Amino acid sequence: MNCPFGPKRTISEGTAEEALELNKLYDDLRRKLSMPRIDRLGGRALAAWDADEKAVHVLRKDGKFGNFGYSHGGRPFLENYEALFLLEMDRLQLEYCTMIMSVEQAYLLLLGESPSTKFNEYLVYSHLTRIGYILVRHQNVAYYNQDEPTKEDCAWALALSIVNNRAIPEYVKKSADFVKVKKEMKHIKECITKQEVPALKPMEEDNLSAICFDRKIVSTGKRKATGDETENPIEIKRRCLEIASSQKSFLDCLKDEPEFKEFKTAFAKFDIIEMGDRATGNEEELRNLQITFDLYLHNDGFKKSAPKPPTFRLLILGVQEPFPTHAEIAHTYNLQKYPVPLLVVSVAESKQIQAFVYYFS
Repeated sequence: MNCPFGPKRTISEGTAEEALELNKLYDDLRRKLSMPRIDRLGGRALAAWDADEKAVHVLRKDGKFGNFGYSHGGRPFLENYEALFLLEMDRLQLEYCTMIMSVEQAYLLLLGESPSTKFNEYLVYSHLTRIGYILVRHQNVAYYNQDEPTKEDCAWALALSIVNNRAIPEYVKKSADFVKVKKEMKHIKECITKQEVPALKPMEEDNLSAICFDRKIVSTGKRKATGDETENPIEIKRRCLEIASSQKSFLDCLKDEPEFKEFKTAFAKFDIIEMGDRATGNEEELRNLQITFDLYLHNDGFKKSAPKPPTFRLLILGVQEPFPTHAEIAHTYNLQKYPVPLLVVSVAESKQIQAFVYYFS
């Protein structure tokens, strides 16, 4: 009889037949372990643990090292998870006080003995790197070209900071038009709040001589006249004069239109429900979720010296950590100086990984 886990045992425990079978298994295991292994040391990089820097110092590179490591004080170093990954892939020889470390010793040194988030971070890093993705430590920086930002860029950055609570990029703040656009937007906001018409700037004398009144100027931006307006031009003129004499906005003229009255009647039939302000009372409940890694595609031309914007940014959740709410995801997304989609990775007790992508439009 067979079961999903192999052939069923039919030998009784404690018998001579069972002892003979166990001895055969022990001899086979001893024979496999005693076989000589040939290893090419020249294919490994050499690194040593730097106790002062608390990091792995690279002494000799071997093979492609473009996606690994960083420079500090003019010396190359490896992140702890990078060193452990290269050690498992047999691409690194790690030394501690001139003694070669085993993988088990490297786990204790680089990840620590006490439980922490480093275990889940390395599990996600190792799995995604093995299947072809490039992961680097997250850096909340703004990616931009060398072109000077325009007034439109400044206006969009200010609008997104107010509406979505998004951080304004540093290169926009340093723009020569940023302060001017900010003052103009503030002035327009005050005019809208107070329902005031902004004062028109006086026309310069040079522009006055360029105006020609001997020909008819046709404007394509005006609203087309309705049938009632063409039939009753005197009534239209009377309403415009009343509005002009009262010094009110010409928008009040539109409120007398039949289309506006029909819309007002239809809108009054809706049952309007005022929603509570999400910004009040929920700020303390939002968790400060930390982005751990920036993820790049392998065929996207990644260069660590001059990286492009990442494809995703990773949020790693522990076993007992609850899944983030929509408000927490939106809050974390808006804190990015260069917003990209978020990849939320959940690690289960069985060390299985589940990933969920969040796109924002």
